[in-house]
Amino acid sequence: MAVSAAVAKWTRALSKDLGKFDLNSPAGQCFVGEPALHETHHNLLLFVSIQEIDGPSSQLAFTQVCGVSGRDTLPFLSHIRLDRADVDSMQARGILRLVVMHEMGHALGFNPTSYLPKGLGGGGTNDPVFQGAVARSEFAKHGAWYTGATVPLEDRSGQGPRDPHWRFDVFGDELMIPVVGRDFKLPLSSITLGFFEDIGYNVDFAVADPYEVAPLFGANRVVPEWDLRRDLNMTSPPVFLSPTIDR
Repeated sequence: MAVSAAVAKWTRALSKDLGKFDLNSPAGQCFVGEPALHETHHNLLLFVSIQEIDGPSSQLAFTQVCGVSGRDTLPFLSHIRLDRADVDSMQARGILRLVVMHEMGHALGFNPTSYLPKGLGGGGTNDPVFQGAVARSEFAKHGAWYTGATVPLEDRSGQGPRDPHWRFDVFGDELMIPVVGRDFKLPLSSITLGFFEDIGYNVDFAVADPYEVAPLFGANRVVPEWDLRRDLNMTSPPVFLSPTIDR
């Protein structure tokens, strides 16, 4: 249910014909348990599996981006792994769907492989930012208190503009922050949808959840319980492949 609900929402929000990708690869090329591929796709092929990661209550899930369009820098093959030791507890705490939604965001392109080649990340290590025009416009509508001209990425990981999350201390409770709390709603904001329009998707902003940028100070201070900071697996570069025919 959590996976199908997340797929349904992302499908309403985003659309894109990436072109014709003829996928031919042996079993296990992207992840353990992956079947051999001999098929054609025009958009993202996403696998979701439940496997061991690191035991209970540490890393809940991670996403691998396995194949990226050489023309659009958008993923055409990704994999989400949910930790077998945490699935039942995530379901019991009501966060399983939220974690799956978050990981699908990475799988669809909320990752540096998609936005850095387009020149949309910057700011250095101390103040990394996303510079896409649509995300900036949406951020200005919902976070007018913030004085920066760009949208802040997470600054606590040391990854700089390669960090694939919004800055928790600025955004508070939003889908693409790097943490989860028991009472978090992780809304899919128009800012995140603006990000996806900036990297090349067609976006239906009517799908966005209600959201206002809520900085974490004073009465808004919340303590996250689960960490998603290490949930994007970039240890092996993805395969870059161009479609065989034009869209």
